[in-house]
Amino acid sequence: MPNYQVLTLKYRPQTLEQIWIQEHIKTTLTKAIENNRVAHAYLFTGPRGVGKTTTARILAKSLNCASGPTITPCQQCSVCREITASQNMDVLEIDGASNRGIDQVRELRENVKFMPTSCPYKIYIIDEVHMLTQEAFNALLKTLEEPPAHVKFIFATTAAQKVPATIVSRCQRFDFRKATSDEIVERLSWISKQEQITISEDALRAVSKRADGSIRDAEGMLDQLRVFKSDKIELKDVEDLLGIISADLFFEYTDNLLTADPSQAVTFIDRVFSSGYDFIEFFTGLLEHFRLLMMTKLKINKTVLGISEQHLHRLVEQAKKFNLNELLVIMQHIADNEEIVKKTNEPKILFEILSLNLINILTNKSVMPTNNTSNKNPQLALAWQNVVSEFLTKHPFSANGLQHAVINESSPDNIVITLDDAGNSEFIESKKSEIENMLAKQLGKPVKINFVITKKSRVKTNPGKTAHEKSDNDEDIESEPAEPDTDTDQLYKTMFPKGKKIK
Repeated sequence: MPNYQVLTLKYRPQTLEQIWIQEHIKTTLTKAIENNRVAHAYLFTGPRGVGKTTTARILAKSLNCASGPTITPCQQCSVCREITASQNMDVLEIDGASNRGIDQVRELRENVKFMPTSCPYKIYIIDEVHMLTQEAFNALLKTLEEPPAHVKFIFATTAAQKVPATIVSRCQRFDFRKATSDEIVERLSWISKQEQITISEDALRAVSKRADGSIRDAEGMLDQLRVFKSDKIELKDVEDLLGIISADLFFEYTDNLLTADPSQAVTFIDRVFSSGYDFIEFFTGLLEHFRLLMMTKLKINKTVLGISEQHLHRLVEQAKKFNLNELLVIMQHIADNEEIVKKTNEPKILFEILSLNLINILTNKSVMPTNNTSNKNPQLALAWQNVVSEFLTKHPFSANGLQHAVINESSPDNIVITLDDAGNSEFIESKKSEIENMLAKQLGKPVKINFVITKKSRVKTNPGKTAHEKSDNDEDIESEPAEPDTDTDQLYKTMFPKGKKIK
């Protein structure tokens, strides 16, 4: 029984012409080989799974093939076969993570002096070169600057910023880019056709998204899926096997926000938590969902977004229920809380607070354009909106009054903020220095804030009568300042709107 060959190996490029998507690198290396201008050292950098090591092997074959140097290695000679199988004595692949010390580099320096055994060139391919120690890099410098004519170095790394500048300056650097969603879908569709795999476009899009630009990862997932499902592979199969959070959940959560029902939102969060989903991954997916809603609102093409026609249609329908300002503020809140979720032991509670806060924002329409800021200074208006959003994030249940405050500029450095005394004015006044710092950060200069409190009437009923017994002509209605609500009061009012009773 022949050994099974995984798709990543079966469809691994063997010539420069077969290299996928990296056209700028393919063209440069092709001309270098044809014109006999191959450098003594290369640095291949880029994300995982985009062809760095594969290109290094192809370059080694092109230089050492029996019919070389050539851009089309024969794949038949002993050298080509040995390099393909990683068995050639003159093409040495070294893992930088496990051979990172100065002793290993000193040994390499000694071996560099010896001529190759059967090939024109001795080629060192060092993967994850950024893992070498500083001492190892220092030991490599002299050899790298003046290597013997029969030696070529090819370094590969996913973190070029960690490679010392003295090393980079001695190499020709090539930056490998991620594959786009459409490019991965095209590649997987071609492989599926060759392998007679039936898979839907939505499933391919989901695999492409999870691969995050890595062709190798995408091919590995396709391999896994065809073992999992013998007939047609659908989106649900991809979600089940790879643990991808369904887009349906993000649409449902967004609908819960729009209905402004706190109990429904809390129930949804409990269901997500009970299903075992990773909350960090859920936050990331939720942020991406609102990004797609925003892009849909801006009429960005679905090809750019990397989504299917069906997904786009659902986004268009849901995006109609938001304005652009609302989407921006929601995204800012989710992004801010995503960092906190990574550090907290109670992500569920944080998610509940965020959801209630978002419902409160959408209900009050606090992110809608208003006349609360002076039209004479649009910079101040924009800065104030950002301050309100930041303050809401830090004090979600004590910032009611700030959302409806009126801001005016008495002078370039003095701001007057008018507050309603029924809107937590005392709490907001206690945070004066914090608000000043936020506004100064937005405007790029120090500012002074002065609060003006306006009075509002509150109906005080006669203790001797019930609310139903009160008439419009009662004499014992008096005006008194409203007391600022506490955090607990605000949370209670948000979760149990007026008119609902607890049984």
